Amino acid sequence: MAAPESGAVRQDHVVEWRRRALTQQLPAAGFPAGSGVPSLAYLWATMFLAAAIILGFAINHERGVPPAIVDSQRDNVSKVATSTRMTIQHSVEDLDQRVAGRAPGTPDAELLKQVVGDGATWNGAVIMENATRRPLAKQGPELPMELVPPTLPANVFPISTPEGPVLVRSIGLDHSRTLLATQQLTVDELRLNPEARQGVFAITPDGKSTLVQGVSAVDAVHHPTVFHGLAGSDASEGHPIRVTEWTGRQLVVSSAPVGNTGVTLATLIVADETRGTPATRGILIGLTLLAAAVPSFLLMRTSLVRPVRSLLKQAKANACGEPSTKRRPLRVAEAHRIARALASTSADPSTPTAARRWWRWRWRPTVTQGLVLATVLALLWPAAAVAATLRAPEPSIPDQLVRDEESRAEAASNLMGKALNNGLQTVLRVSQAAEAGDPAQMGPLLRQELADKQRFRSLYLVDPDGSVVSSAGREPLRNEPLRGESGIDLDDDTSRVPVVYAFRVGANGVAAVGEYSIDYLLEMLRAVDGQARIVDENLRTIFDSEGFRAFEELRGSARGAAAEALKGGTVGRATAADGTPTLIAAAGLSKPHTVTPLKWSLVVEQDLNGLRLPASDGRRWTVLVASLTTGAVLLTAVWQYYVFARPLRRLAGQADKISSGAVDVPIPPQRHDDVGALAMCLEVCRQARHAGSSRLGGASRLRGSEEDPTAVLPATPGGPATDRAAAKRGGRIYRSGADRDERG
Repeated sequence: MAAPESGAVRQDHVVEWRRRALTQQLPAAGFPAGSGVPSLAYLWATMFLAAAIILGFAINHERGVPPAIVDSQRDNVSKVATSTRMTIQHSVEDLDQRVAGRAPGTPDAELLKQVVGDGATWNGAVIMENATRRPLAKQGPELPMELVPPTLPANVFPISTPEGPVLVRSIGLDHSRTLLATQQLTVDELRLNPEARQGVFAITPDGKSTLVQGVSAVDAVHHPTVFHGLAGSDASEGHPIRVTEWTGRQLVVSSAPVGNTGVTLATLIVADETRGTPATRGILIGLTLLAAAVPSFLLMRTSLVRPVRSLLKQAKANACGEPSTKRRPLRVAEAHRIARALASTSADPSTPTAARRWWRWRWRPTVTQGLVLATVLALLWPAAAVAATLRAPEPSIPDQLVRDEESRAEAASNLMGKALNNGLQTVLRVSQAAEAGDPAQMGPLLRQELADKQRFRSLYLVDPDGSVVSSAGREPLRNEPLRGESGIDLDDDTSRVPVVYAFRVGANGVAAVGEYSIDYLLEMLRAVDGQARIVDENLRTIFDSEGFRAFEELRGSARGAAAEALKGGTVGRATAADGTPTLIAAAGLSKPHTVTPLKWSLVVEQDLNGLRLPASDGRRWTVLVASLTTGAVLLTAVWQYYVFARPLRRLAGQADKISSGAVDVPIPPQRHDDVGALAMCLEVCRQARHAGSSRLGGASRLRGSEEDPTAVLPATPGGPATDRAAAKRGGRIYRSGADRDERG
């Protein structure tokens, strides 16, 4: 009775030893090699996206001013500040030109008259003695000398007077005298919204604020608090301010610096609060995402993870010679085929194979089919979410945004007009210099003007016959003759690119022509928030901030607005002709008067998807999460198919050969994952069936890869007995290095 018990114990020890040896030989399926990693990564990614969309809706849940209005106000005040800077820059250039071109010995009183002129730009001037800061001569309103800083800045600087902010330009006449010219700070007329109590303020570096347009939404005593920190700022900004006495409204303040003058422009409006993104909707979307992800995750586990793990457990037991237990039914085709091969290699070769029953050949889905079904199921949610989002009505456009868009179009129109007019003034100066000197010797001046202002691609002088006398820059593109004495025109004869040029014909018949740089003009359009286009009176596109073909006919909803703006004024629209929401504004180029003959209009069209409205934010969050979910699903599907499904299918094909009785064909090592471990266990069982139980889990094996050639060597006559006899005679048996490594 004791012997069988002892034998049973020894057999258990052998199986345990084989299992430990096999475990050391099998690859460790860590991240990302495990068969369950892709499905878990998909589930975790889906949970993260569900939390993200819930959080995204919850962040903007509270009522407040739509961020689109704050952004629009900040953009508008920035454009106004840029336009004001260009006006100041032009006036400074004109002043410097007058002072530099004065005749030697010009009396101070005469110089001041030339500087002030008609008072349209510089309305006051004074010549100051540097040592005593005593005024030697003055013209126009008196300058408060006590407000002038001890050290005069090199650029324009502001001072605060009872009448408002005044800009001062200082120019040194000699070592003892300095010219100080003054002008009142003015800004372009804006389309203010009286219902929002909109106002424009100028803030000087000392913190004082002055209302320059519109009305003040709050009392003046609150201005220091509202404008706190804006004096001397170097970047545009905007934010809402909650007023405790107001219900359902907030104060929105936006500001932008006027170049390096030290002046800051600010706007105040009263904006209505709107409902934020509904948090309940975000929770509903997140829960539906999880509800769609869990069945897909379970299907992935059922199609791939569970069959592989169950099969690998059985394969390890068979490879260790453990007595067969009841096998679990495998409902996946590849797993069933491999399990059938394991069963055939583990049975006694002398035992005849049992007859197959008809129900053993029933249809089973493949791993690929299961993964495809899981992928389709997972993609239903993003498809439904995007479809529901796109079918939802577009959010309505607040009236304040339409007003702001009109202001934006006007500001961009004025900015473009000033840029064109500044180029014309440069051409006028060059023409006047050509009248006073030799046109053929004007090359240095042309190159200086071209490099200094960067407005032109080409600047040149032509004689009455049309021949170029002197030039700077690139080859001229203008083909048509000059029309009139001076102005700004468009060459219609050049169809490849729009050629816009400024010209002036001097008294000597020599004309100065400057062809504007397309990049210079487009740079101003690209600074506009939205798509900005300039069209002529025939509604042909001259410039487009998003790329264009020259003289292409304008189409779409912007065509009607542009045509109406050509008649004069500014047009804003919140709905298209078919009733869909849109945001378009158009303004004619009419300021200054030098650009009016062009008969151009500027159209600005906003992309509604980019507006930061609560409804638009919810749509964007939904589409974004749906897109990320789609990416996660497809990535998981590709991961599982190429890393697990295809190798498992190849292994099933090799298992079919073993099931058919071909046990002499080795199964090479394949991968360092669950499928590779399964292949190694199947190879152990094949070797045990082919060469006996000595090849089970504890046997030493050569290491290699799938690309290494593998061959089965014929059995040596005499087997192990011959080896032992040779050892007794002192003979040596050669073993390969890999085999020696395995045996230690």
